[in-house]
Formats: sequence, C-alpha cells, structure tokens
Amino acid sequence: MDMESAFDMLSDDPSGMGLKQIREELFAMRSGVKRAMDAGMTPDEMAVARQVMEAVDCAEETAGRLHDAMNR
Repeated sequence: MDMESAFDMLSDDPSGMGLKQIREELFAMRSGVKRAMDAGMTPDEMAVARQVMEAVDCAEETAGRLHDAMNR
C-alpha cells in the first residue's frame, strides 16, 4: 500500500471498509514484527523492532483520525 492509495481508501469511506483493510494490513505488520521479537533478537535489532511497532501503532491511530475527519 502506498500513501496515495491509503489516502484514497480513507476518503469517501462511510462504511469503514477502507479503514478496516488498512487496519488488517497494519495488524499483519505488527504480528510479523512481534513474532520476530519473540523468536529472539540482538539488543540493536530489538531497538529497531520496538521503533517499528511504535510506527505501526502511530499509523493505525493516524488512519483512524484521518478516516473520521474525512467521513463526517
């Protein structure tokens, strides 16, 4: 998913299907990182993984807020 398509998915989406799809993709990303973390990482890798998890969390929050603002 690129930024333009994510934006397009959120605009004019009163049913929330576009937001649901984005959240599913973000969940898959988060799950993959979590599995890798659980399997064991070096301290440097773990630091990067935590940053990725934080970025995914921020992306989900941003997508929700953007969806709400665009579909009032």
